[in-house]
Amino acid sequence: MARQLLIVLFLFAQYFSFGQSIDSVSVIIIDYSKGHYTSGRPGVYGKGEILELTQTQSGDFKFTRRFSIVESAGNDGKSLHKDSIKFSVKSLAIVPKEKILYWLTQLNTDKQNFTPSFIEPKLVAPERKEIMQVAKKYDEVWKLKGFDSDRDDTRKKIEAIRSFSMLDSFLLYQKNATSTDVTLNDVYNNLTITTIGGGDTTEYRCQFFESPGQPISRFTNRPYATASKIVNLEANTAAQDFLPKHSMIYRVLDINKIKEDYIDWYLDRKM
Repeated sequence: MARQLLIVLFLFAQYFSFGQSIDSVSVIIIDYSKGHYTSGRPGVYGKGEILELTQTQSGDFKFTRRFSIVESAGNDGKSLHKDSIKFSVKSLAIVPKEKILYWLTQLNTDKQNFTPSFIEPKLVAPERKEIMQVAKKYDEVWKLKGFDSDRDDTRKKIEAIRSFSMLDSFLLYQKNATSTDVTLNDVYNNLTITTIGGGDTTEYRCQFFESPGQPISRFTNRPYATASKIVNLEANTAAQDFLPKHSMIYRVLDINKIKEDYIDWYLDRKM
């Protein structure tokens, strides 16, 4: 019975949830970019990755392109370059169509699962070294050690962070911070998923100024002026189920990346 219900749900999602039948989607392009605008400064100012999947005759999907992108401004800050490195995709496994369907369904299903009950079981407790690295990055080591360098007090603070104390309050803060699109003129940190097929093109866009790239905005029909938004972290985990683990896109989708934001928030507001 459970298997039959799952099949019914899949068929429902296949034809009604996202407007494109899974059989009509022939190409999926996943494009991630992160960087800042050069403003005349020399050196590398942006990095990214592009993955392309194409449907095979069997209905499954295979990786057909993988590029790493590096944007630089040269030594003078004016000679702009965009270089791409092409990687072989021969060793990447075929992706069953069921995994693609499940992922696309999650991209179109609002579950509002930005909650402690969904997120905390997926988090790995940060080690002391990781906490100290984040504290140094944000110039907050003194908040851990205090002015009198009380080692016992420092240990208690670190254990509180390792046990994800006040995680529910942090997630509420994070949810409010990600409830609206962030527009910044000098930096970018974006993921765009484009599905093509059946005379239809759909774009899904995520911003990663705050981890882990929620909400997801869905745009249909060019010029993509109108968006619908959902919150569903299962879209992240479903993508990681078939993406190469060493890819930049796999890493940015990892829910564990929220730990750095949590540690910074805890040190900033609770100490």
